[in-house]
Amino acid sequence: MRNRANVLVVAVALAILSFAYARYDYTSKRSVTIGSTTLTATGHDLFGNWVKDEMAFAVIVPVALIAIGVGVAMRK
Repeated sequence: MRNRANVLVVAVALAILSFAYARYDYTSKRSVTIGSTTLTATGHDLFGNWVKDEMAFAVIVPVALIAIGVGVAMRK
């Protein structure tokens, strides 16, 4: 039982990291640093139009990781 939970926890953690990377990549591409001030083109919303631009790492990879984790956990 512990192995199943470990697989699922690792899959969810990787999905969260993938989502966080997508958000970081989007904001770093759309920000400008002038001196010590950084201007960012995005708002403070967690979900928004940026998800459409970063579809692979924001949606597809996390969903696939969670599905694979659930599948492996259920199979064992």
